[in-house]
Amino acid sequence: MNDQHTASPPHGAISLSDAMKQFLPAEMWDEYARATKALKNMAGQSRNFSRPTRLNLNWVWYGIIAAMTAKLEVGELRAFGQDNPPCDPWRAIPAAAWRNLRITNVETGKARVGPKEIYNIYVLPPGADDHMPTGTPGRPTMGIDIIRVEFYRREAANKLEASLAAECRALAAWYSLTYPGRHGPKIKTVENNIRPDYRAAKARLA
Repeated sequence: MNDQHTASPPHGAISLSDAMKQFLPAEMWDEYARATKALKNMAGQSRNFSRPTRLNLNWVWYGIIAAMTAKLEVGELRAFGQDNPPCDPWRAIPAAAWRNLRITNVETGKARVGPKEIYNIYVLPPGADDHMPTGTPGRPTMGIDIIRVEFYRREAANKLEASLAAECRALAAWYSLTYPGRHGPKIKTVENNIRPDYRAAKARLA
């Protein structure tokens, strides 16, 4: 996530679950309510008999999750979360990170990519001022937040390079290819930021 942080979510931010109820179309929630009621009405039926109803409920729920993720990915809504609660500060989650992040628990506000989890996610309404700068301290954001998410994806796919230097070269090359119009970080900058994550990943694989 972004290196700039705050001791609490920005003023006006609401929980992930409240944001989904507030900013997603009411029709989606109506459909979810109908699907939930249909499943409850089948209480006592065999699992095979109720399977289509359960699958429909899951399909409706996945649609709700996908709709919320899409709003976060395009930057219509902005999210903030903690890496290690309760002591860690809230950090801004870059919109591009939602290409890989998956919402895993709406009520507690949790998302993950590979082994990396983000907790206590709060969301700002459209147009709200988060009063939080972005990027590493004293410098404009240069893609480190996005590169870190890609690193977690590569770790989950068991595609990490054998050395830190090689991994950072691969990440820098991926960023240049994925965002050709942006000024990316230097390989040394990537290395300085990714080193703890790379060592932890290698320790888990040992």
